[in-house]
Amino acid sequence: MLRPIGLALCCLLLAGGLQATQGQDDTPRFGFTLGLNRATLSASDAAVAPSARNAFTGGIVARVWEHGPVSLRPELLLSQKGTVLDTDQSTGIQYGAGYIELPVLLNAEAPSLGPVTPYGLAGGFGGLKVFERQQPSESEINVSFDTDASFFRRFDAGVVAGVGGHVQFGEQRLNLVVRRSWGLVDVADPPNTIEDPIFSESPPFPSSATTRTWTFLLRLGI
Repeated sequence: MLRPIGLALCCLLLAGGLQATQGQDDTPRFGFTLGLNRATLSASDAAVAPSARNAFTGGIVARVWEHGPVSLRPELLLSQKGTVLDTDQSTGIQYGAGYIELPVLLNAEAPSLGPVTPYGLAGGFGGLKVFERQQPSESEINVSFDTDASFFRRFDAGVVAGVGGHVQFGEQRLNLVVRRSWGLVDVADPPNTIEDPIFSESPPFPSSATTRTWTFLLRLGI
């Protein structure tokens, strides 16, 4: 149930961004982005080493300031994160959380290489959790919890860095971006245990953890 809701929300965000790219050419300008998060956690006290979870991300991108090759690019994203804790007994759990995320990034373009203009970006982000889900490995069962029985805290924040390149098509730009984010806030929400038979033999969620995410994005508009 939560995944369709998240997809519907992001589609609304993308539709708004696409409409903005077709408007006037004045600053600020807007575009949209769609991609994939390969997310996990950094947790020194985890009983089982967290592994990566692939999830959807997307939203609106804006350009609110530009000076030569340097510009300021805030974004509004639905960013799904999480991890997988697995054991040899196949009693692992996929932990997922969706955040409404606001990255604010400084974007610097390099000289063009033929039709491609490479660029680098760096900045920070803050995020507000909007849903959470858990799924036993190799199972179609989805188990969702309210805030009082959560594994993830409400807020996340950290830093982002990445590289990309864009090709101009008329008035539109097609971008491919790869970036890395490092959470700086402890997102684990103690006591991290739930009295449920599904979780009775699964590895415990770490008592402290920060998010780590590789993101692969397709961006259109700016």
